[in-house]
Amino acid sequence: MKKTLLGIGIILCFLGCASPNKKHDASKADQYHLAMQFNNLGAKYVNKSMIDEAIIQFKRAILIKPDFAEVHNNLGVAYSRQKLYDEAIEEFELAIKINPDYSKAHDNLGFAYRQKNMFDEAIAQHNLALKINPKDMEAKKNLDIAYKEKKGYEKTKTYHVANKGIAPGNIAGYNQYVRGFFDEAILSFKKVLADDPKDIMASYYLGNAYSMKGMLDDAIRVYEETLAQDPSNVLAQLNLGDAYLGKGLCDEAIQEYEKILKTHPDNSRAMYKLGDAYADKGLFDKATAVFHKAIAMNPNFTEAYDKLGTVYLQQGFYDEAISSWKKLLELNPVSSRAHFHLGLAYAGKNMTEDAITQFKKTVGSNPLNTDARYNLAYAYEEKGMIDEAVAEYKKAIKVNSGDQSKNRESVNTPDDPEQVIVTK
Repeated sequence: MKKTLLGIGIILCFLGCASPNKKHDASKADQYHLAMQFNNLGAKYVNKSMIDEAIIQFKRAILIKPDFAEVHNNLGVAYSRQKLYDEAIEEFELAIKINPDYSKAHDNLGFAYRQKNMFDEAIAQHNLALKINPKDMEAKKNLDIAYKEKKGYEKTKTYHVANKGIAPGNIAGYNQYVRGFFDEAILSFKKVLADDPKDIMASYYLGNAYSMKGMLDDAIRVYEETLAQDPSNVLAQLNLGDAYLGKGLCDEAIQEYEKILKTHPDNSRAMYKLGDAYADKGLFDKATAVFHKAIAMNPNFTEAYDKLGTVYLQQGFYDEAISSWKKLLELNPVSSRAHFHLGLAYAGKNMTEDAITQFKKTVGSNPLNTDARYNLAYAYEEKGMIDEAVAEYKKAIKVNSGDQSKNRESVNTPDDPEQVIVTK
């Protein structure tokens, strides 16, 4: 690294030779362009999730041009990707010190503050970002998230004060869990259980974190341990059934849901999941009866109408399927899933015009639904509307090819749904 920097220094000195002032101006321009090259390379590394390499490039840019606000912001983004929030905060603050009107740095600083539960500070930064750039919808979304997270955090703290027996690790783990930081939550809950293996809260949420990570065997083991200590824990029992169902163990799932319904016959969620398990086993008559029971318990149960429609569609009962999805759309008129399946049911009845209407509504609300686009194209073809069919096939192919994701200038990972921005 030292050799590289020395070589750069020689090149910069060699380029200026006309006059002291011109030499100074040329040197500044060269420094800026060289720093920008390192910055852009770092941004490319971030977009490829090569964060260590990105940090090296951003640091090189800062070494050449310490007052480069955008690079400090980008280095903060890279640190955020590694969950090094103290370091990230320092970089965002430096970017703002250099350029107080740098709205995205304010927004990113707010994001970093939120990860440290510094919600008042986060809200202040998101508000500053919006004051500078009122059209920044990302900052508006982040501000809303900050208010919601603050409310949830304060509610958890209040509960902790009222129930002093709750381990502090459960508070940390819960906050990590609700933000989607499942690896960190697992570690927090494991630490609590290492000190107290009988901590029900840690055990339950550890199972949930495993389940969210798709680690269903671990989730099942933890839920079973939870229920061994607390057999009346309906949520753990319901989640155990879901984990069994996720692994395709329908009989085991059915057994858990039926256990719940014996003691809680009015549990519409358990009733709905029982129908789901019957449907997975191909026991459509039983599934249909159970879904109707769930709907009778809760007439606004949109998921039950959806699954009931699916079961009817699988059996070729198109009229019944149409009725179910129409009821769902009365409850949720913007459900693209309901419009899509309603289109399939109309197509099954050879009601092509109605199918086209529903598929068009589907892609109108969800342009990336390729199944809907292919079905719409096929329906156009059936109607002899060849130009429309070709156009729709092309759109479906374009979506499948990934063209929609090209040229994005934000770094977006599951850990950072707020899209911390790298300036290029």
